[in-house]
Amino acid sequence: MSHTDSVTTAATLAALLRDLDGDRPRDPATLLAAFSTYAEREPDTLAVRDGEIELTYGELAERVDALAASLVEHGVGPETTVAVSLPRSAELVVAVHAVLVAGGAFVLLDPAGPHDHQRRAADLAAPTLILTADGTPHPTGFPVLRTDATVEVAPDELPGPGADNPAYLVVDVVASTAVVVGHRAAQANSSWRQRLCGIGNGDSVLWHAPLTGQAAVGEMLLALQNGATLVVSPSAVLADAIAETGVTAGCFDHAELAELAALPDAEERLDSLRVVLGSGGSLLAKTAAALRSVSGATLWHVYGRPETAGEFVAHEVTGADLEVVPFGSAADDVELLILDEHLCPVEDGEIGELYVSGVQLARGYIGRQATAATFLANPIGPVDDRMFATGDLVRRRPPGDAWTAEIEFVGRIDDGPFAPSAGLPGELLLDEFEAQAAATPFDPAVVHAPSDGPTSIITYGDLDRRTNQLARYLTALGIGPESTVLVDVPRSVELMVATYAVLKAGGAVVPIDTANPLPPPVVNPALALTVVAREHLGAYDIPTVTVDGVDLSTYSSEPIARGEHRAPILPQHPAFVLFPPGTTHSVTISHAAAVHRVTAMQARHNLTTRDVYLNQADSGDATAWHGFLLPLRVGATVVLTEPPDPTRLAALITAYGITTTDFTPHFVAVDPTHRDRLFRTSDLAQREIDGTPATLAHLGTLIRKATP
Repeated sequence: MSHTDSVTTAATLAALLRDLDGDRPRDPATLLAAFSTYAEREPDTLAVRDGEIELTYGELAERVDALAASLVEHGVGPETTVAVSLPRSAELVVAVHAVLVAGGAFVLLDPAGPHDHQRRAADLAAPTLILTADGTPHPTGFPVLRTDATVEVAPDELPGPGADNPAYLVVDVVASTAVVVGHRAAQANSSWRQRLCGIGNGDSVLWHAPLTGQAAVGEMLLALQNGATLVVSPSAVLADAIAETGVTAGCFDHAELAELAALPDAEERLDSLRVVLGSGGSLLAKTAAALRSVSGATLWHVYGRPETAGEFVAHEVTGADLEVVPFGSAADDVELLILDEHLCPVEDGEIGELYVSGVQLARGYIGRQATAATFLANPIGPVDDRMFATGDLVRRRPPGDAWTAEIEFVGRIDDGPFAPSAGLPGELLLDEFEAQAAATPFDPAVVHAPSDGPTSIITYGDLDRRTNQLARYLTALGIGPESTVLVDVPRSVELMVATYAVLKAGGAVVPIDTANPLPPPVVNPALALTVVAREHLGAYDIPTVTVDGVDLSTYSSEPIARGEHRAPILPQHPAFVLFPPGTTHSVTISHAAAVHRVTAMQARHNLTTRDVYLNQADSGDATAWHGFLLPLRVGATVVLTEPPDPTRLAALITAYGITTTDFTPHFVAVDPTHRDRLFRTSDLAQREIDGTPATLAHLGTLIRKATP
């Protein structure tokens, strides 16, 4: 039997649908089945709370039917799409369910978002009409229906959808895709999540996720498919919203979980929560442990994609998840396949790409070509069975004393370095540097050219050996994956040594602006690295290591084996924790994200051993970290210097044969005489420029005019 013929989902609603009066037939594998049943059997149960506005299930159903009748009159029915442009509100809940009752599929537009995003989303979804309200922004060029256009109608006169009709669309404007999710898949996913979490009458779910993503749909269905109350978030501050509303369940991404766990009064603010779903990629064990220490809520790590009607794996986080939180086990009526490049199953413990098959698959994308590329025939399933290629690299860990057989995330197939190294725990950030050091040990790796004082040079071989020794020393001090280390070292060879040593030990680098050395308040570092010359030595209330003063003679300089780390370094572990200028919030860059960026940059710029990169960004610049990594992965030389004036910059380019550098936006405003001289004396073969589109266009014009 094909997965699409599964009756497991229908069976779960049999009790709800039994002995109901009324003539309108209900397909138990649609989103209307459970919602309509709660409206008839428990009409006085609170369905939506939006500030002072409250709607019971009975009141919500009455408003839904009246608006649905108007939608039907305007041509909405099965296989049609309605774009709903309304702010998050009780009115939006009515509108969405009215589309479903009319038989159509909805797509959410955020009226507070950029106009061009709304326009592109509407173009991708190609709706029959746009449902909105007076004064609410919405794309033009489509028929418009206002939410106050209602018609009196008996519920059994409304057509309603079938299980195989579309329920909603998820549009990704960046990827230019629109995923069509059918009722059968959406209802199966909702039933599984109810069984997983036990959400029901008496529970309340916070509605706060961005309206343009699938998470907002998932939160709404988690409440209203299960007889619970959907609570519209009253505040943009998540902790305030939870404390003010007293919700019992919430769906949060991993950054939000970390933020909540770090609150000084977290236990008090999160006291009402009994179920938390953590979603959005791989969950760090450190984050999970921090949340469990301040909340008694059951924490589920879930992962899903719009192409699978939401989450399709789940893992209940426990105290046994000390190093890695796995993706988990498959949802009901979902089969997880881990296949190699030939679409053959891999052995347990081996890495392959994750494919998903089963009733919870979306119908596909709007556009057959995109659908055919990622929704494939299942080579080991029944005839006509489909599977979705997730692009995730995973492995199935065999069961152990403290865990069951579950899926672990390793990386993404579209990062180049993960694909050649499928048998490893993932390509780490410095693998290519170490290979380069072995191949060209006597080539110059880093040149420090200060504005005053002698020039310092370190070769690839010496840099590799010094960082191996320091990394082993840091490991002995307890540094490993998920440890954060403050790097308070001025621009110098020692700065490169400190940065690479932390990464080799598995820790995350927190670069400190040497002109403003106070540590960021939201970081809980395990250690600080500095140099003897720093006047504020000892200012940190944590252990401090002086890179140019510590005796490393007893530590081996040979390459570090993976088994020497305190725990396996995985691609999802943080490599950098950065603080954009003028902010107090951090940006965490994982090994996977860092490798992905520098690999993409290398594909664009094709640096070689003949290139010389001038690293002249401000110390602590949150956007400049790639300049410490990319050149040394390909055998190029990095020239470190303080941010120079245009005259000195031109001299450096001539003296060191600089071939590439970064220009910041303020460079455009320098004196034209110096700027023209810089371009005329430079031999820049490639330029990676950070700035606004207007800045890029202006600078491009200057380059063309000034370069001979």
